[in-house]
Amino acid sequence: MTGEPIRAAVLADTHGVLRPEVEEVLSTCDVVIHAGDFDSQLLYHKLSSKWPLYAVRGNNDRGVWAGGLPGVKRFSVGGVKFIMAHKRQDVPSDLGDTQVVIFGHSHMYQQEEVFGRLWLNPGGCGFKRFTLPLSLAVMTIENGSWTLEPVWLENGYGTRSDAISQREKAKESRYEKRQKRYKREKEKGAARMGPAAENAEASGAMDTREELFLIARILRLKGAGESVSWIAQNLQADPAFVERVCEAAERIQGADARQVLAAL
Repeated sequence: MTGEPIRAAVLADTHGVLRPEVEEVLSTCDVVIHAGDFDSQLLYHKLSSKWPLYAVRGNNDRGVWAGGLPGVKRFSVGGVKFIMAHKRQDVPSDLGDTQVVIFGHSHMYQQEEVFGRLWLNPGGCGFKRFTLPLSLAVMTIENGSWTLEPVWLENGYGTRSDAISQREKAKESRYEKRQKRYKREKEKGAARMGPAAENAEASGAMDTREELFLIARILRLKGAGESVSWIAQNLQADPAFVERVCEAAERIQGADARQVLAAL
């Protein structure tokens, strides 16, 4: 492959599922880069027997076969220097001259350049997780440089913006259903409790259980290394509220949702 362009399939979170459309993409590639959570010895051996495979161990990769997989891997392909870990927070702070950082775990496609360095999560391409689109990426590497092509695996997800739009539409639908259910429950409660319930509604009091549930989700995503803006967008939450929760969690290390709520 020396001197020739190298096509590298970048994927993660297959979880024991190798879809035909994924195999079709892999058949056009020279190497496979997998950011963990094979979740299957058979799938791991199938990939490693057909392609040069660069891989790390995911949190669902267990057993003797996975024991030899590193948690963090540094490697080069076609003169491009990579570092890879399954979770973003496990990527070492000392990146040196690394050009591309690859991670997975969230099943959500992410692509951003920070100070000239690419940070890439190819998303999940195994089983469907919530409304997240199935995806992987293909890198074409030549003479120490690269180009990147996201690959969306579902109809209607032809581009990244299509995928995000479809995901947000599904989120909005779920949000509307929750709001309708919440309104019905409030109306029933008001009918039972009379003026007291109406006063609570008028004052904008938030249901404690709903608030605790939201805080717990924010803490979980923060623990996965996601940014405040990304968490707010993903959960359709008030960015200022998300920021306050994250600040409280920083002040009280190891705090749970109830402790954070009490500190707000």
